Amino acid sequence: MDSTQLAQVESLCETLYTGAASASESGEPINRQEAQARLLSLQSSAEYIPQCQYILDHSNSHYARLVASNSLTELITTHWNNFTVQQRIDIRNYILGYLANTGPSLQDFVVMSLIKLVCRITKLGWFDDPTHRELADDVTKFLQATVDHCILGLKILNQLVDELNIPTSGRTLTQHRKTSVSFRDVCLFKVFQLGLTTLKQLQTRQIATADPRQEAILGEQALALTVRCLNFDFIGTNPDESTEDVGTIQAPTSWRSVLQDPATIELLFDFYANTEPPRSSKAMEAVILLCSVRRSLFPSDKDRAAFLGRLMTGIRELLSNQTGLQHQDNYHQFCRLLGRLKANYQLSELVKAEGYLEWLELASSFTVQSIRNWQYSTNSIHYLLALWGRLVAAVPYVRPDTGARGHVQALEKQVLTVVEAYIESMLGSVETVLMSDGALEDPLEDDGSLKEQLDRLPVICRFQYGPVANIILTKFDPLLSSYREMMAHLGSSSTKNAPSEVVHKVAVVEGQLTWLTYMVGTIVGGHSWSSAHMADGEETIDASLSRRALQLAQGVDFRLTQSNGVGRSDPKLELALLYYFQNFRRVYMFMWDQVSGSGSSGGSVGMVGMMASKLDSAPSAKQKVYQRMFEHLAMGDHTAVANLIVTKVGNNLKFWPEEQDLVGKTLELLLDMAGGYSSSKL
Repeated sequence: MDSTQLAQVESLCETLYTGAASASESGEPINRQEAQARLLSLQSSAEYIPQCQYILDHSNSHYARLVASNSLTELITTHWNNFTVQQRIDIRNYILGYLANTGPSLQDFVVMSLIKLVCRITKLGWFDDPTHRELADDVTKFLQATVDHCILGLKILNQLVDELNIPTSGRTLTQHRKTSVSFRDVCLFKVFQLGLTTLKQLQTRQIATADPRQEAILGEQALALTVRCLNFDFIGTNPDESTEDVGTIQAPTSWRSVLQDPATIELLFDFYANTEPPRSSKAMEAVILLCSVRRSLFPSDKDRAAFLGRLMTGIRELLSNQTGLQHQDNYHQFCRLLGRLKANYQLSELVKAEGYLEWLELASSFTVQSIRNWQYSTNSIHYLLALWGRLVAAVPYVRPDTGARGHVQALEKQVLTVVEAYIESMLGSVETVLMSDGALEDPLEDDGSLKEQLDRLPVICRFQYGPVANIILTKFDPLLSSYREMMAHLGSSSTKNAPSEVVHKVAVVEGQLTWLTYMVGTIVGGHSWSSAHMADGEETIDASLSRRALQLAQGVDFRLTQSNGVGRSDPKLELALLYYFQNFRRVYMFMWDQVSGSGSSGGSVGMVGMMASKLDSAPSAKQKVYQRMFEHLAMGDHTAVANLIVTKVGNNLKFWPEEQDLVGKTLELLLDMAGGYSSSKL
């Protein structure tokens, strides 16, 4: 390649990335697609490697350097077996030298492309020669040079951990794991320590030549490196990267001294408290990973308890001072930490920790505050609900006299406070959303977040089921009464044609009834048929809540049919009713074939004969629970409820044909009812 060809390549790169005009040898204009096709020829054969090196050495165009670097990465990956071991080492050393000499003056996107190339060569040649396994040592020279070189070195280490952790297309999983495990054993701990050392140097101001901007970048890179190392797939489980949920961190035993060292977690908490996002949120993410380290890493329960004590002390201080929680990123990561704490530690360990009751009260206050400010925390609330759900689920397995005195009573009190705040806030959110005139997103329309929250509620609510049910009923009854009056006033006319103040009032009431119906549905769906819970009498509370939901469904359906589809309610309310029906069906309908037919109408002779044989023996505990539920429901036997649901299904299909989501969920309910074993007994 000569200077003329280089100029042509630079022109093509400008066209590709900026759209600037360029011309071919014949003078014809070249568009972006043509420029891309011509530049891709650099990736077609290993013979073009010298040309790519020439571009890197002689071009001043950042885009040309980017194309050359990307082409080299593609050529090395595709034609790896065409190179000798020495050629691979030469290319690696050339790129490292290039970064050392020109890296600080290059654009970030060129630097990252070159770093990716070095790390790809390192990964593919890991077992070729010891030189490749010494990259971490080579990068140490970057860290000891100028501040800009230190930043470069941290970027290389970040990319190296990613490259060795993520499978490369074209290589088998066995090849990947072999390289990944060797990297874990040879280099990863050293890389992790380099990240922590950089953080300590920043904390103690040992990097005196760094300006504030450089300190911020160094902090971001060092924290990102710490998180990447802790997130490494240590044992080849290939965790799902699409979820934020952290599993147990299977760190090797050789890491024990650093992970168990009080200075490590104090360093991360200190970095969180004294920096701004994204550094502070990264520091909190590192704390989450640190608290998820496997139990067996600690040599004794005493060591693990000491680690937990330090963790809870740090959390209590953050909660007391509200440190950094005004930032959205920090807040979200802190909610994740609280949700993760109980997942990795047993309640019996938490109650023994110093300051547990204070921590519980602070966590309750923080949860209530978060729920009340739902518009800023919609995607984080479910982590907090997960914490309370895990705490109450573990209560039966902890002796009341274990740990802090009165911990069960304290948990009961705080759970009731949290649930009451949740119910109040979600009902209040309806009018807030309406008054915002589209500025706020309706939580009822965020299906993902809504499902996450509803999945957490049953365990929490059933821990104090009686008081929680009373709270729901005191909200439900006045709203249901008010809604009936409004529907009677509107008659068969459409709500949209009413005066604006009436439309607003109906929208508020329907929205609040939607929330309550979802809550009732998920709580009833959480009924347990295990022998340990059947004697609690919770089925009567299920019946009280279900009666309201079914009466609401009757009222909505009556107006819908009387107005011939004109008097329709909010589609979100209809979806909530379907959600309730699904949960009721799943919990109570499977028993229909096991109870006597004395209360049923229209049963066949064969059915009566079969049931008569069952009546000869005493009803089982499940049958008694089932019968008590329908007695307290006071809306007829199971066939009456089934008729109500089936009628609602038919009317939904008849009067809501254009609402695809509603029709789809209605058909799902019909399919599930028809496909169930008990449906043959109706």
